[in-house]
Amino acid sequence: MATSIKDLSEAQLNQLAANYERYDKTEGGQFTLAEVRLEQKRRTPSIFGTRDVAGKILELSRTSDDGLVTYLQIWEAFRKDPWKANFSLKTVGNALERVAYYCLVNNLPFLNILVVQKGTRSLADKAVLNIFRNYRELGVNVGVDPRAFVQREVERCRVFQSHELPHEP
Repeated sequence: MATSIKDLSEAQLNQLAANYERYDKTEGGQFTLAEVRLEQKRRTPSIFGTRDVAGKILELSRTSDDGLVTYLQIWEAFRKDPWKANFSLKTVGNALERVAYYCLVNNLPFLNILVVQKGTRSLADKAVLNIFRNYRELGVNVGVDPRAFVQREVERCRVFQSHELPHEP
């Protein structure tokens, strides 16, 4: 048995998560589902610095009329080449996974929730549900209403606007 979750391989983490999902459980093994999901987020590859992306979300949201930021804005803040559909979306998505981890371990509002699609400037119902499930699996008390959870986090982000971000561990 591994002494630390960091000792597990990617395959072992995936298997643990799949077992929890298959039995609709969140604990019972050496590591909880929340610990497994958090470790998976920590390992998500990102070519952008996590604290840098979190800081850019804060900066851009401060100057935005609606307090939201687009995937394209994040891409353009760190890359000079044009948006490349799936590649760019995956790259920014990975960076946002790392921001989710960073925010959770530093007890910050979930800044990644402020990032939306350019066309709608809102989170689709499917995105709201995915965010809700994702944070629930991470052990966050999300309540019972996905939209209420997201709105609560958006408000926490707005209150946090003037705070300093902690350095990455």
